[in-house]
Amino acid sequence: MQYTESLTELARSILRDAQEIDDFITSHGHSPPSFSIDGPTTFPASLDATRHRLIDATKQLRDLVIGPKDTIKWMIMNDHTLAASLHAISHFKVPQAVPLHGSISFSELAAAVGLPEVDVGRFVRRTAINHIFVESSPGYVSHTAASALIATDPQMQALVAHMSEEAFPASAKVVEALEKCPGSGEPGDSPFTLAFGSSFFERKAAQPETLQRFGLAMSSWSEGDGTQQMRNGYDWGSLPAGAKIVDVGGAAGHISLAIAESFPGLEFVIEDQSPLAEQAEKLIASAPKSVAERVKFLPHDFFQPQPVTTQGADLYIMRYILHDWSDYYAKKILHQIFGAMKKDSKLIIADAVMPPAGFLPRCQEEVLRSFDISMLAQLNSQERTLSMWEQLINEAGGGIWTIRNITNPPKGESVTILEIGAA
Repeated sequence: MQYTESLTELARSILRDAQEIDDFITSHGHSPPSFSIDGPTTFPASLDATRHRLIDATKQLRDLVIGPKDTIKWMIMNDHTLAASLHAISHFKVPQAVPLHGSISFSELAAAVGLPEVDVGRFVRRTAINHIFVESSPGYVSHTAASALIATDPQMQALVAHMSEEAFPASAKVVEALEKCPGSGEPGDSPFTLAFGSSFFERKAAQPETLQRFGLAMSSWSEGDGTQQMRNGYDWGSLPAGAKIVDVGGAAGHISLAIAESFPGLEFVIEDQSPLAEQAEKLIASAPKSVAERVKFLPHDFFQPQPVTTQGADLYIMRYILHDWSDYYAKKILHQIFGAMKKDSKLIIADAVMPPAGFLPRCQEEVLRSFDISMLAQLNSQERTLSMWEQLINEAGGGIWTIRNITNPPKGESVTILEIGAA
């Protein structure tokens, strides 16, 4: 959108876009937006462009009316207290203790979650300012659509818990980490390590329940589990019958199994750490025989050379692997893959690609910029722009390999698919 500082022009544009959304909802028989528990939790994809314009315009109008001084004061005060309140209601399972229909008194709620009534009241009332809960009558709380999501949706529960219990403390250590080790890409120097005494992946290995929670939290950002985009985002049918595909860091293998089911001529090897072997074998065994017999799990550390059995595969996949690592370690991972590839092998990197500033609506760009800061805080890594990906591939591959094709993400996804082949 074109940015203006005229309050009247902004108000007119807001009215136009609000009217467009209202007209669409009415004409298509959709439920109107509402904070009530029965309100819709998502919008039709066809409204995205209008919604983003409206969100950006209302944010700009609000910031202009607040003014720069109060914007800074309110932001620095309000954001961290909201995060602290969300942490509290998540940790003590406050949403689950509120009936989905009807209300509960603060005293009853406090007894149910084991907190003093004064604290329950302060956290609920703080989040209610942001339409998470509503004080339906004095001293009584009811659900809104947002608080009901936290009460009932495992992905949203995992997202709030991970961000408040792990990402938030790590973010508070960013400056300390930069003071101690500026520019370090070492996981042991990360803000997360300062906050918890162990790196992100060390903590996940020691506390596997936090790894499961993290996976659920990340899946909340995608439509489904990501398999549809991987099936549709690459021309798997162009591979020859019997082609071998190696899913590097493929976890338990749900991506490989989904592709194998859709393309019966392909064979898959899933590589990941040995603790995932049992889970992977169970998942493979649960697939139809015609799929399971073409998928194998192989314990492997992707920092080590590819095993003999996966040397010279037709295609290698790395989905959401490299953004977890600084360039130093990402090059080490890529070096092992490139060393195993034959001349006509391909590598598929499915990962985030940061757009140029101003390319997206500000509401979308803000989420991506926040992801980038979160990668720094938790992993001492980063999200990469296309030019950063190009440089990484060139340096890791010695100029032999290059990005041959780019498939941008559809609505509801954040994964760009980069096809790497011989230069």
